[in-house]
Amino acid sequence: MNINIDAVIVESAIYIIVAFIAGFLLRDEELKKIKRVILILYLVVGIAVQSISYFLILSAGVLLAAVFVLKYFNE
Repeated sequence: MNINIDAVIVESAIYIIVAFIAGFLLRDEELKKIKRVILILYLVVGIAVQSISYFLILSAGVLLAAVFVLKYFNE
């Protein structure tokens, strides 16, 4: 099994940044459960991703999902 430590470090940093941004966007108390579901799914799917470019696409999708949830509940 070949594990690239550099990729793990980069993906971890990206995960922390995206989780912080999603947490900031979905900071209302009523959105806490949705935020948890989004971040857990992000973590589970992110573990299966082997490429940093796919992980960046997944991260952008998570941020878009957070924005859509925020827009849906603010209207």
